Amino acid sequence: MIKLFMAEDDSLLLHIYEKKFKANGYVIEFAMDGEEAISKLKNMEMKTSLVLLDGQMPRKSGFEVIEEMKKDPELKNIPVVFLTNLYEEADEKRGLSLGVVACLVKSNFIPSEIVSKVKEICEKNNIK
Repeated sequence: MIKLFMAEDDSLLLHIYEKKFKANGYVIEFAMDGEEAISKLKNMEMKTSLVLLDGQMPRKSGFEVIEEMKKDPELKNIPVVFLTNLYEEADEKRGLSLGVVACLVKSNFIPSEIVSKVKEICEKNNIK
């Protein structure tokens, strides 16, 4: 069973993604900002298989969350997908240099397409 963790500050999107991922058989937990994401990731009972991070969040950006994850021995090897609406090539390069497995521009996809992309990413990277 694939367990996802998503950090997203838009509560409406969060609710939509929760329904879509659960309907497709994923277990999913959420955070509304970067600080909450780090706290929850460090205190999870069941390790997450994949982290989906919004680039622009309150309290800590997606980049800051990734940087903190890479410093933590328990979190550093968890694959991360960067989700953003503010696509910049420099941001994609920065994310990839931090070990992000994919960068997706949310505004280019409807939520069900994001679910399909995540499924492809999990299959391609043997994430279980």
